[in-house]
Amino acid sequence: MKKVLVVIAALAMALSAAAQDFNAAVETFNAAAQAESKAEALKLFKEAYAQFVACGEEEEALAKVEELKDIIPAYAVAVAKEQLVAKDYDAAIAALEAAAADCAEFGAEEKAEEVKTLTGQAYKASAKKALAAKDTATGFAQLQKCIEYAPADGEAQFLLGRILLASGKIDEAKAAFAVASENGKEADVKKQLFNFYYNNGQKKQQAKQYAPAIEDYSAALEVNPEPEKAAIFFKMGVCYGALGKKADQNESLKKYVAADAAAAANDDILLTIAQNAVALKDVATAKEFYGKLVNSKNENYAKQAKDYLK
Repeated sequence: MKKVLVVIAALAMALSAAAQDFNAAVETFNAAAQAESKAEALKLFKEAYAQFVACGEEEEALAKVEELKDIIPAYAVAVAKEQLVAKDYDAAIAALEAAAADCAEFGAEEKAEEVKTLTGQAYKASAKKALAAKDTATGFAQLQKCIEYAPADGEAQFLLGRILLASGKIDEAKAAFAVASENGKEADVKKQLFNFYYNNGQKKQQAKQYAPAIEDYSAALEVNPEPEKAAIFFKMGVCYGALGKKADQNESLKKYVAADAAAAANDDILLTIAQNAVALKDVATAKEFYGKLVNSKNENYAKQAKDYLK
């Protein structure tokens, strides 16, 4: 009888201890729900989870364990979002890494996808902040991380391509630009590549490297055959003229005249086209452009035009 009483007493003590453990876990849970900050709430919810797990197979404890498997990943994401809003990107990235671990532990697949998206955004925002501060190395590294999480992010691919282009890694830049173009950045990519080749062409032209300059200008026009900078046709015409390629010069200058009203009224350009056409025995073009010079304010040009058209 004495042994039975001992067993009953031990069982009663165990039940009392279990009840105390459960109550302690409930208190921690309630404290988490009332916490002033999400970070503090997350910490307390994790403590409550461990306490409920320690309660064993008690039905109410098991129910709380399942509830917390949803709550903890949600709060982990919320903490990371607060850091993003505050623009503390390093802290946000760290919080997102922790959130990813929580999602994996508790099987929160939907939240895990949200974490992945937010992580890509955090790395991109961090990259843009670094680039604004002229820290290209950090910006480049953060963009690479962004693309690991969001390979179809057009803006990130465009920014990455721009850095690669500036460093002379043209093929790698084009690969990034190709993805950017497929994801909403086609106009920006065209402008970036056009300006890159156009500016390189100008530098080579100034150095009297006319053939290489023409190659760059041609590459620019492959990117955008109808550029805003119609002057590219004039610059190509000058380069072709320096190389004695009258036919190519005329082709370029005629495009310039067609694209730019000021060029169409420039008698020097019109005369060059007309004289080249005469040398090339292109009668139709010679008549067309000398015809535009008959009433030129330059008496010499007007005389040449009238003499040719007699």
